[in-house]
Amino acid sequence: MYRFYINKVKNINPFAELIRVFLDDDAFETIAIDWNDADSLQLTDNSYLLNGEHASDQDELKRKLYHLLVELTGKTSKWGTLTGVRPLKPLYQLYLDNGRDIEKAASAMAERYLISDDKLNMLQEILQYQVKHVNGTASDRVSIYVGIPFCPSRCSYCAFAADVAPSHDVVRKYLNLLLEEVRYVGAHLPETPVESLYFGGGTPTSLKPEELGLLIDTVCASFHIDLNEIECTVEAGRPDTINHKTLSMLRDRGVRRISVNPQSLKDRTMELIGRHHTAEQTIQAIRLAHEFGFEVINSDVIAGLPEESLDDFRHTLDTLIGLKVQNITVHTLSVKRGSRLREADPEYYRRYGALVTDMLDHAAGTLRANGYHPYYIYRQKHQIGALENIGWCLDRTHSLYNIRTMEDKQTILGLGAGAIGKLYFPAEDRIERVANIANYTVYMDRFDEILERKKEYFGGKHGY
Repeated sequence: MYRFYINKVKNINPFAELIRVFLDDDAFETIAIDWNDADSLQLTDNSYLLNGEHASDQDELKRKLYHLLVELTGKTSKWGTLTGVRPLKPLYQLYLDNGRDIEKAASAMAERYLISDDKLNMLQEILQYQVKHVNGTASDRVSIYVGIPFCPSRCSYCAFAADVAPSHDVVRKYLNLLLEEVRYVGAHLPETPVESLYFGGGTPTSLKPEELGLLIDTVCASFHIDLNEIECTVEAGRPDTINHKTLSMLRDRGVRRISVNPQSLKDRTMELIGRHHTAEQTIQAIRLAHEFGFEVINSDVIAGLPEESLDDFRHTLDTLIGLKVQNITVHTLSVKRGSRLREADPEYYRRYGALVTDMLDHAAGTLRANGYHPYYIYRQKHQIGALENIGWCLDRTHSLYNIRTMEDKQTILGLGAGAIGKLYFPAEDRIERVANIANYTVYMDRFDEILERKKEYFGGKHGY
């Protein structure tokens, strides 16, 4: 057992997150201390003191910790000391601090966080795309997320607030309450233009077409939205929920972006992760979406799924490119608490780092060669190799909603079970989370509390 004593630091969580990149959860302890004479601490074997000199620069302390961890384990991390969800944010801030000189910003980023050249180059490429194609921040507008917590089946790696669709009576009860929440927030929100609208989950297309159509109509009416004027995305993630009637309904309402998310195009993988559709169904669903004229189709793929080889991953990616999917998000598998995979194999995410690195490198080279650009990035806990997720797009087919979510510079209204809204306060450059109850049954049972919480934020004490 390693013990790391962190002196004179208020929040030791960032240090623990960095240690977790190198060591198993049960292999270390991070202990906060507050000693003026910490250098006199009597350390036992495998115990280490950080910040005996009372330094105030947390980044310097993390660099020292990083070098110690490399020495102890023989491992390195391509992301250096950076452990946060949004690795582009510090580069963007350095870009502003250095007079919008991206080379100076990148140099400062490398020095501060010890990031590898390939990850730093990727961040620069993403920042350059956003500077060129996204018109600044949008604090004077809002985005909306609407959550449908039902799926045809539950994937083994999933820890989202989603479940297998229950009886239709339960689905209808949930939908009726969600419609009430939509109308309530729409009525109490000060008049603010909506920039983007995202229906996620779960799988929104697990609803009946007329139910999903009613939800879209209610959101548009409540927030005065014309879908011809804003970005609207509907996750039709499972190909076994995609059919002519649903696609016709979406197209007729003005939805121009949908997601068809195979994660893999290997049938054995579908069985292993708990999906009840085939690769061929995914291919046919994408072709059908093209026939209906959707402007942008997004597909997610995951590197590191059980039993997948580099050739399997390459096949999935090549097939999606051949199907002319305009927007491809390449995820590194994250094995989160609450997932079946985590329960069965808690340390799964610590293996296959080299394989997944090869998968991501292959994806980057192949996508660039086919005209795709990396346009947004985020990281999650317990990802294989402590790697990342990157969204790739053909010219100007990026998702504005995805970019805004990662920027943390815009209010996002979260509606439905498991939805996490964010209020942005520009004067303070601060985000305040407004989280709905995750479990849909508890959401229904405590729905009055949901509305009270919304009232508190919209027109209440926060004066939004």
